[in-house]
Amino acid sequence: MEEITIDDFHRIDLRVGKVIECEKVEKSRSLLKIVVDIGDEKKQIISSISDYYKPEDMLGKQLIIVNNLKPAKFMGLESQGMLLAVEDNNGVSLLHPDRDMESGTKVH
Repeated sequence: MEEITIDDFHRIDLRVGKVIECEKVEKSRSLLKIVVDIGDEKKQIISSISDYYKPEDMLGKQLIIVNNLKPAKFMGLESQGMLLAVEDNNGVSLLHPDRDMESGTKVH
C-alpha cells in the first residue's frame, strides 16, 4: 500500500454522523439507504451492509463517515459519503465513537 503524507490525510473530512433514516433499497441484494445527520446538514449514504445490519437497528447509531467523498450513484440513488467499517471472516463492523458525540464532530 502506498504511503500518504499528513497533508493527504488532512484532505479527508471524517465526521460523526447520527443515523436518522434507514431503509432497504428495493430490488437490491444488499444495499441500505441511510440518512445521517452531521450537524449542519443531512447526507444520504448508500451502503452494501444489509447482510449485516437491519434498517431498524441502524436508527440512532453514531457512525464515522467520509464527508467529502465525491457523490456516486448506486441503483439510481446518489450516495453523498461513505461509512467507515472493518471486515473480517465474521463479517462487517461499522466504526463509531465509544461515547456519544455531537453530530458533525470532526475526526482528527
